[in-house]
Amino acid sequence: MVALTPMTGPVYVPQPAVGNIRYGLFAAANGPFPMPDHGDVGGVQYLEEHCGQAHLWAAASCSEHTVNGGVIPLDGCDGTAVGLPFQVVASLKTSAFPYDAAEVERRVRVRLNDNAQYVAEQAFWGGNADVQPALQRAELNGGTGILDVTPTPGTPVTIEYGLGLLEDALAQYSYPGIIHARPLVAPFAAERMLAPTPVQAPRGPSGVQFTPMGNVWSFGRGYSGNKPNNDATAPAAGTAYMVATGAVTVWRDDKVWVSPPEKSFDRSGNAWQTAGQQAYAITVDCVAFFVLVALNAMTATTSTTPVATVQW
Repeated sequence: MVALTPMTGPVYVPQPAVGNIRYGLFAAANGPFPMPDHGDVGGVQYLEEHCGQAHLWAAASCSEHTVNGGVIPLDGCDGTAVGLPFQVVASLKTSAFPYDAAEVERRVRVRLNDNAQYVAEQAFWGGNADVQPALQRAELNGGTGILDVTPTPGTPVTIEYGLGLLEDALAQYSYPGIIHARPLVAPFAAERMLAPTPVQAPRGPSGVQFTPMGNVWSFGRGYSGNKPNNDATAPAAGTAYMVATGAVTVWRDDKVWVSPPEKSFDRSGNAWQTAGQQAYAITVDCVAFFVLVALNAMTATTSTTPVATVQW
């Protein structure tokens, strides 16, 4: 009688649970909201309602007003926020065994879902040769683009001072904004008690992380971390750029396109191959600022020059 050799190799089991998607832009931003028809080609835009300013004016009296020659200022109309479309693309090539077409398609959809936030963060800050990042939209700050609030541009300040500069600039925006940074900044911000500990993936609305002024932190792995106004200059070792914006909204096409694996099968290599994609867009409301900080510095660079505010 022939003896059977017992199986000693690893046994396949289902993928164990991995928890929630990590903390990042999708936790801090609005949405993702459904993208309108044709938005996957043309993008989205809306007329901003919360960028305008108001003015201090004396109460009615017998004396004449002297501010602005006694004439109430007439401010311009609100601007437009624009979100250009981009695609999140995932692909897979694998041997025909042990998968079938349905499993190959399912795995591509998993990759799309797992990496959508990371790719969206790239599209927000950094982009590539074909995708303009949202931070470089010209209509920000009433048409001036993103502004550097570092007192001496190129000279880093402490995280505390840098966050203060961003929150002070962001205070002209009447609603909570978002402070964006690479994950590298998170432990330094937590050490200085500027962000909660631990910074973790949210479990419901209470999972977002707030700054001392009530703005929301977004620590994005996909952010390039380079100088935000041109993305051409990386920060020196031990320094980092931080960005403040008005509300950010993510728009996502409900349709996910996956190339049918049966139609793209590689017969020469006996392998499944397919790709999936989904359209997104990102809008930034009204304002955007950035600052350069030194991560380990404990003494702030000071300046007596106030940061200029933006008027629309």
